Amino acid sequence: MKNFKNKSLLILFVLFLLSLNLVAQQLPQPRGYVSDFANVIPENQERQINRICLELQQKTGAQIADVTIQTLGDNYIEDYAVKLFEKWGIGEKGKDNGVLVLNAIKEKKIRIEVGYGIEGIIPDGKAGRIRDQYLIPQLKKGDFGTGHLYTVAAIAKEIAREYGVKITGNVQLPRSRSSRSKGKGVGGVFSMLIFFFLIIITRGRILPWLLLGSMLGGGSRDRGGWGGGFSGGSGFGGGFGGFGGGMSGGGGASGSY
Repeated sequence: MKNFKNKSLLILFVLFLLSLNLVAQQLPQPRGYVSDFANVIPENQERQINRICLELQQKTGAQIADVTIQTLGDNYIEDYAVKLFEKWGIGEKGKDNGVLVLNAIKEKKIRIEVGYGIEGIIPDGKAGRIRDQYLIPQLKKGDFGTGHLYTVAAIAKEIAREYGVKITGNVQLPRSRSSRSKGKGVGGVFSMLIFFFLIIITRGRILPWLLLGSMLGGGSRDRGGWGGGFSGGSGFGGGFGGFGGGMSGGGGASGSY
């Protein structure tokens, strides 16, 4: 009876290993930094994403994989992301400095999966903010290319800042509404205090000059709510040479759109 139980446990263990191997075999092979298996990212934006990822790797060693798939099948997106991350080995071996951006079209599920070595730069909270600010709003509008471009650019910017380098490219990231309103609120109150203070000490004589300056300076205000972070063109050559054997840290952020 004891031998029968031992054999049964052994068979179950072997079947479990075989099932894991089968799942691994079903996972696709990477096409590059961008693996658009669902064909939702326009070519020009795919090229931009590839350039950003290439330059980031050349300057910091970190790797970003941007992936779209048609469906998760029976998998949770968190499980699929970890399996794909581990199979591809995103990031450098021993440094685990990789990030995976995954979008499952049918289920409308997304995941930003972060390697061990990047968790200090992009903790779960920051990954969630990037998801909410750059990815989900664009995906809800059906603009998959822009959503993925903004997300990869935002991740690259965070990593580059940590390494003290600058990533070039022609991507300007939109500022969050909260930061814009906060800046305008504080700045507006401070400006009003100065305005009234100058009127009082000059007994109103400065008022015409302040009005004239306000009229002339009106054109310099923020017109579109766009932030910087990337400028110019990229002079980096080469291309995708494969991922380096990194491992997932299990952190990141998931969501739906």
